[in-house]
Amino acid sequence: FRHIRAGPPDNYEEPSFGDPHASYEDYASGATQHAFVDEWGIKWRRAAYYYDMVEHPLAGASLEDLKAYRWPDPHDPGKTRGLREKARDLYLNTDYALVADPASGGILEMALWTRGFEDFYIDLGTHSKFATILLDGITEYFLAWFGEYLDTVGDYIQIIAQGDDLGMQDRMLLPPNLYRKYIKPRHQKVIELIKSKTRAKVFHHSCGAIVPVIGDLIEISVDILNPIQPRAEGMNTWELKRVYGHSITFHGGVDVQTVLPRGTADDVVEEVKERIASLGPGGGYILAASHNIQADVPPENIVAMFEAAHEYGQYPLQIELSRRSDAS
Repeated sequence: FRHIRAGPPDNYEEPSFGDPHASYEDYASGATQHAFVDEWGIKWRRAAYYYDMVEHPLAGASLEDLKAYRWPDPHDPGKTRGLREKARDLYLNTDYALVADPASGGILEMALWTRGFEDFYIDLGTHSKFATILLDGITEYFLAWFGEYLDTVGDYIQIIAQGDDLGMQDRMLLPPNLYRKYIKPRHQKVIELIKSKTRAKVFHHSCGAIVPVIGDLIEISVDILNPIQPRAEGMNTWELKRVYGHSITFHGGVDVQTVLPRGTADDVVEEVKERIASLGPGGGYILAASHNIQADVPPENIVAMFEAAHEYGQYPLQIELSRRSDAS
């Protein structure tokens, strides 16, 4: 795989990730800090190994404030500059599968990030007009931006990565009925636009316990579901394959919460075997970690995952595991 990632807008300075030699304590104490405001007006501040949101431009805003909000420019040339040439070169001269990465949060995420989490969840319950206008504006932006992006690289890509976090560890971030009312129709519009612009498969990222809406994602033509967080409530990989494996490809699944950071290399091998045995039969599984591999994962466990994938992931699969009583 090779990613074709959108660039920053013109006249926008990408954030520095600071001193690579600074310690966690330097960041935690504030000795090394960096903050920036992105094109949506969201302020981010460096904290340890990530940037955290610290200001939301529409927090406490009225409808009049929302009408005056300055939206990002979906047609900014900096975002697509050089991407067509890069994609074409990789398409013609390599065997890589090309993954288009529009480099943006999802529709729900951008509503939460611009409005603020507490305010937007209150909007869904008590101020639906504000929520609807905000979500419509975000959707219009995405339709314009994805159109611009896919006009640039759509001829050369095999997968387009997009998503929206819908789950947490033990439940969804919003009830399924609110997803279906407010978010699903807008997801569907964006995916229909994608399908009209490219033959690439649609990859959807959503962390957490999202079993209640996997069928909805299939219904709106999601092809690949990531990251398959196996320790989240209900995300039993044997059941996911049984119920949904005929309709969607799974990407991820190797536990990054417990096994990769705290298990032994042998534990990692067993984890990989478990995921291949449960998700791999008949195809439809791309093995990967269940999220980004973090700094607390020992290098030997990364190597163990890679080597186990090669040993046990060749088709026809030779691995046969009985379903464990604690399989997840």
